[in-house]
Amino acid sequence: MNGHQILYFDEVKRGNYMAFVNHVLEQVPVAYRVGAVDVEVINKYRDELLGITDELSEAYCTAMSTTNTDFFKGSDCIGFIKQYWRDFIIGIDRNEHWVNMIMYMLKLFSANVGVTALVTLPIQLSSLAVSIISGENKPVTQLVNSLGKLSALTTAFYAEALVHLLTENVGVPLSAYMMLAGGLVSELLRVYGNAIA
Repeated sequence: MNGHQILYFDEVKRGNYMAFVNHVLEQVPVAYRVGAVDVEVINKYRDELLGITDELSEAYCTAMSTTNTDFFKGSDCIGFIKQYWRDFIIGIDRNEHWVNMIMYMLKLFSANVGVTALVTLPIQLSSLAVSIISGENKPVTQLVNSLGKLSALTTAFYAEALVHLLTENVGVPLSAYMMLAGGLVSELLRVYGNAIA
């Protein structure tokens, strides 16, 4: 690991989340970032988006309960997803928003939720929300749902491939890698644990 990478990660572990936020944003063109127009649109529909929280979380957790992940089969799933959804659509114009989203990911990782479910969560919820708000019979809704499924599945394959390529390349079994990551997750949860109320 290069010196600048160590410094970068040391900054994150000390609570300087902007090092990570800037690292991510530097890789995304301004045209594809959440901008003022996006904030305005989401705020315009905020009440409607918050109004579907119960239906959205129940539908998502019911669908996810068909997987082999215990978290989605328990009663904690619905409460977690309700809070996640509220935080997902509120405060998107603040850098702290991204820390909140990362904290949710860390908590799910700690609950043994796999990479695929973690990285596809916002895509699946957004697609499902459009379905609920627009109604299942509208052609645009069907297009959004299909594109949501396509992008979620593509993202899942990318994330899993990268994790497996990394573990194979360094010669660490995936189970050992996940245990090592778990230790780091615990450390980051201690540093940023109060980000989510």
